[in-house]
Parts: sequence; C-alpha cells; structure tokens
Amino acid sequence: MQGVLALDRVTVRDADFSRAAFERFAPNGCVFERCDFRGELFDERLQTLFASRRQSIFRECRFDGADLHGVRPGQARFESCNFARTNIDGWISACAEFVDCTFSGPIRNVTFHGKPWGHAAERIDPVRAANAFTGNDFTNADLMGVLFVNGIDVKAQLWPKGDTYVVLDRIHQRATRARALILDWRDHESRNEALAMLQQVAFVFIHQTGIATPRADDRWPATPENQRKVWETLEAVL
Repeated sequence: MQGVLALDRVTVRDADFSRAAFERFAPNGCVFERCDFRGELFDERLQTLFASRRQSIFRECRFDGADLHGVRPGQARFESCNFARTNIDGWISACAEFVDCTFSGPIRNVTFHGKPWGHAAERIDPVRAANAFTGNDFTNADLMGVLFVNGIDVKAQLWPKGDTYVVLDRIHQRATRARALILDWRDHESRNEALAMLQQVAFVFIHQTGIATPRADDRWPATPENQRKVWETLEAVL
C-alpha cells in the first residue's frame, strides 16, 4: 500500500509493522493490541504514530530495539508494552501514560511527567488531570539523566536492585534536615557542592514527594563522591 494510511478510532490487532508498505501513517484515537514495532526506525513513515489529535492506546505492543529518539510519545497511552533496548533518548514525556510497561537497556536524558505539562497539555483528548504512570519495571534499565517529576509515585514502580540507585520518600522533609547537617561539613568545597546540589534537587522535584535517581548523575552539580554523600545523608535523616 502506497501513500497515507489514515485510521480513525479503529482497533488494530497483531500487526507486524516491519512488513507495512505505506509511505506515511496517520492514526487518530486508535487502539493497537499486540502489535510488533521491533527494530523499527521511527522516521517520516511512522513519526505521526503517537501524534494523533485523540489519544491512541498501545496495549501489549513490542518496541524492542526500535529507534524512537526522533519522535515524541505525545498523549499516547502505553499498557503492558515492552521497551527492551529501545532508543527513547531525549524524550520529554509531557502527556503520555505508561502502565505496567517494561524498560531495559540504556535510557538517557528523558523526563516523565505525572501530570499533563506544557503547551501540549492544552490539547489532550480526552482531558485529564494526571498521567497514569504505575507498575512500570525499570529493574534492567540503565537510567542516566532520567527524571520522574510532576506527581509520579516512585513507590509504584520497580527499580534496579543494589546500591546504584536511590529511591526516597518525603524528599522535601529530608532536604530540610539534611541541609542542617551539611552546613556542619568541615570541607568548604564539598559543603558548597552539596548545598548547591541539595538546592537543585529541591527545585527539580518541587512537585514530587518521592524521587528515584542514580546515586551519581551528571545532572547534579557535585562530584560523584559528594553526590553519594548527599544521598546517604538524605537517607539517614528520617
């Protein structure tokens, strides 16, 4: 099939998009169930997949090894989808929803929002006050520069095991108490770095009660050693 394939409010099941021959795809308010996007490069042919005027839903779809860094998730809803080694680097997920999805492999410089955010929030259909974001599995993901903000419940997700990541609740209470302890650090340079980092953490997560982040990340204005000391202090104060 050549030209534009336009679909409006239909359900597509068990489709293998690697075999599709259309030049451009324009779905609107559709449901995709068990569809296969594995290894796909989301170029001009597929770049409008998530950009429909009405929310489209992707349920149990496979995006393993796909390159999605050149597109944005828009207001799409993903349910039980697999993002194994999927390139979503640079995504700003302002209005998309993720429920029971699995992520693995490297993920760089992505921001997930728990509430519709930015200009796109004015055009979401259907209108909603929050983005569903729960039950997602990041245990095999390598998260660097990845933020979960604007009301995401970090306790409702699965995170990598071990000591590489920190998951904290009541972050603003912790930050207030940690600041008092950090002010007593004797090393002037380390103290200033830690205070600057603490201030930035409080600002970035202003609408969060809980946070999840690597213990060392280029996002924070402190050496990896001082970053770890700040997180350890935040963990210990409550």
